[in-house]
Amino acid sequence: METTATVLTAREVAQQIKFRACLATAVLHKARNKVKDQIRAEGRKVQHFDARTISAMAEELLKKPGEREKMIADCEGWVRELVFKTKR
Repeated sequence: METTATVLTAREVAQQIKFRACLATAVLHKARNKVKDQIRAEGRKVQHFDARTISAMAEELLKKPGEREKMIADCEGWVRELVFKTKR
């Protein structure tokens, strides 16, 4: 059986790592903002929650079926543009 492997340069590997890290950060940031919006919609104040609690609520939100995938789809385009932009 024959397999084909994609050989990446060190720069391409570094870009892939950077892309995944940036995407994960952007998705968590978007989830945290959505949690804050939910808190406000309930008539509560965001200031009454510490950052750890909001992050935990965001992680719980991302565990719901389809939420993580939806947020990844929302963020992926501009993160890809940011990481893989061409230098002039």
